[in-house]
Amino acid sequence: MAFLENVLLALSGLKTSKMRSFLTMLGIIIGIGSVIGIMTVGDSVTGSVTSMMNDLGANNIEIDVSEIPDEFGNYTYDDIPEDSLLTDDMLEQYQELFKGRVRAIAVSRGIGGGQLTTPAGDQRVSVQGLNAGAMDTTNVDIVQGHFLNEREVKGAKNVIVISDRAAEKLFPKESPLGKEVRYARGNMVYTFYVVGIYHYEVSAMMQGMGADVTTSCYIPISVAQTILDETPGYYSWFQLRPEDGVDSRALMDQTTEYFNRYYRGNSKYEITAYSMESMMDQMTDMLGTIQLAISVIAAISLLVGGIGVMNIMLVSVTERTREIGTRKALGAPNGAIQMQFIVEAMIICLIGGIIGILLGLGLGYGGSALMGFPAKPSLNAVLLAVGFSMLIGLFFGYYPASKAAKLDPIEALRYE
Repeated sequence: MAFLENVLLALSGLKTSKMRSFLTMLGIIIGIGSVIGIMTVGDSVTGSVTSMMNDLGANNIEIDVSEIPDEFGNYTYDDIPEDSLLTDDMLEQYQELFKGRVRAIAVSRGIGGGQLTTPAGDQRVSVQGLNAGAMDTTNVDIVQGHFLNEREVKGAKNVIVISDRAAEKLFPKESPLGKEVRYARGNMVYTFYVVGIYHYEVSAMMQGMGADVTTSCYIPISVAQTILDETPGYYSWFQLRPEDGVDSRALMDQTTEYFNRYYRGNSKYEITAYSMESMMDQMTDMLGTIQLAISVIAAISLLVGGIGVMNIMLVSVTERTREIGTRKALGAPNGAIQMQFIVEAMIICLIGGIIGILLGLGLGYGGSALMGFPAKPSLNAVLLAVGFSMLIGLFFGYYPASKAAKLDPIEALRYE
């Protein structure tokens, strides 16, 4: 019997007993739907996290002055003395030596929360002191004016870059550039002049808060250190952004080695480094492992579904014993009988697989939407699911088909 005839015969049998066929497919549907749904949500989360990390500068490298633990592994957590801190001269020499490989060096010092005030209103803000190089590492999108420049940072000018959200509230009827704002911190009030406006991206968590959301504003790091009674030009850490195409891991190792030359005689502190890229790799591996583990658990239902297919095919062989005997008596070879039941099992699994794919995509889109991530269905998962469902049909349909092919035609014809 031709393959097409076997397919049509299988479809005819499925139509005859729709409920039984659906219940047979149910394990396949649930298994494949679960696997595709989990992989879709997992890929969506991984892609969104990767995109978020890239926006934050995934290949940026952070260099820290770290305390060396004592022989028992304990730390004192004391403030780092100035003679063990990094300085502007060290950073300038490093940047000159690694010119062409390092795009920018950023140093920052957070002051904390506070309030900006103008005659038109006030706005809660988080104040950060930055240098000019921080623009390349933080991806600040300036929409008016300019970011902090070298002259303003080295000259410790009282200038400030605020968000467009803050600008709307503090200067509703005029351009904020060059205008004065007052920053209240505790009992102290500091005056700054606006030199730049950046675009603030509202996260999903902040939706609906309008202009009341707390945004960051940026002042020269030299001014921030003065406000905090620290000596300007001394830092416990900095961040660097490699040029495009530079091996960030190799650069990180070379940078660590370079700065540790200043700490050869220092028994308490050393330079350590890490990159967001390595953190992102670890996070991606962790998410992938969790996704794989849950998918394996979900795939167990495929095994259960396959056993269900085998069971129903054995029942079908029993029910159609006289039909098999008639065909064999008319000269049908064992291979034709075997192929008929194998094709029927594969058709059951294929239809169940297609329904499972649709279910899985629906679950994946729904789950991703609930978590606030864009859905990213995996084509590989869909193709794997189709192939796997066909293999299940082949594997679990072989034994019933083989049993049918081996029936004695005389005994089969006498079967009641």
